[in-house]
Amino acid sequence: MANKVLIFSKRVLPLSNTFVAAQGNNLPNFKPIYIGLRSNKSGIDLIDGQSTCVQEQYETLPVISRLMLDGMQHLMPAWKTALTDLSANLIHAHFGKGGYYCSPIAEKLNLPLITTFHGSDITQRDKFSYNKKHRKIVFQQSSKIIAVSKFIENKLLKAGCPPEKIIQHYIGIDTQYFSSVGQKSEQPTILFVGRLIEQKGCQYLIQAMKIVQAQLPEAELIIAGDGNYQEKLVTSSADLRNITFLGAQNRTQVKALMSSAWLTCLPSVKMDRGNEEGMPTVCMESQAMGTPVVGFDTGGVSEGVEHGVTGLLSPEKNIEQLAKNLLTLLKSNPLRTSFSSAGVERTNRLFNIKWQCQILESIYQELC
Repeated sequence: MANKVLIFSKRVLPLSNTFVAAQGNNLPNFKPIYIGLRSNKSGIDLIDGQSTCVQEQYETLPVISRLMLDGMQHLMPAWKTALTDLSANLIHAHFGKGGYYCSPIAEKLNLPLITTFHGSDITQRDKFSYNKKHRKIVFQQSSKIIAVSKFIENKLLKAGCPPEKIIQHYIGIDTQYFSSVGQKSEQPTILFVGRLIEQKGCQYLIQAMKIVQAQLPEAELIIAGDGNYQEKLVTSSADLRNITFLGAQNRTQVKALMSSAWLTCLPSVKMDRGNEEGMPTVCMESQAMGTPVVGFDTGGVSEGVEHGVTGLLSPEKNIEQLAKNLLTLLKSNPLRTSFSSAGVERTNRLFNIKWQCQILESIYQELC
């Protein structure tokens, strides 16, 4: 009988959690079973054919069940029975709060718990959404804590996570799916992929584009994503030429956009409450497609993008330098070609999800 791992995300499965599905689906020997508190159909196609076990589908009063788990760490009977019947070997929770939700599940089912910290779940200081008490429980109850980057590893250590529990492990991407096809747009195209929220920094890219288009009027900006900042972004870009807001895009659409773009821009910033990028999937996918990345040097971005080799990074919120870096690459075919080749090689070497999942399974096996 194959080993089974319960893979927890709060919702099963939002489109923004593509990396959760990518990791689970690429496990060579463990069967993934996706569990969570609520259903979300936006990314459900990513786990088509895989088993799921969602709390709201088993409990008569799912809201009460969620509150009991959140407020009192109490696992209600119906979902507990359904999870027990799956006969899993361990639980892998994504995000720190996911580890908090899974702590009583692991205890009741007598299973080892791994928790992966991704970014804001360890960097932000907002006590109302995720406080020190929650983190303390996760640190205590998890057998191992995975940091998606060295940046996140350092944040975990500063937060008091036992160093012997921490494993720094890149999730990686499917480098066979995201592979260079060499079909670039005829006009210089910059791509932004991400949620349209303040932290992702698209507002700074729009300001930089005004400088870029003053020198390259034909430069195009494509924005793929949605969020609560969209209206502000549309308003601030009213005087730009060649700008397109596409809304949220699925995996296939993102791949096509990265294939044709000349550059991908990643202008994420650090928020006042501490939110930062842990290891952006977009930068790995883009470079695997042979598309260099220009962005701000925040969080774990510099681990994904090697400055001066696979892309160009600048201090956060420095609009002039961001524009200069964009123009440097847009105007130089040889430099883009060099960065493109280096990005493909580096992504295959460091972020190949097939190899990374073999390493992850060795962690699973040790705990089982």
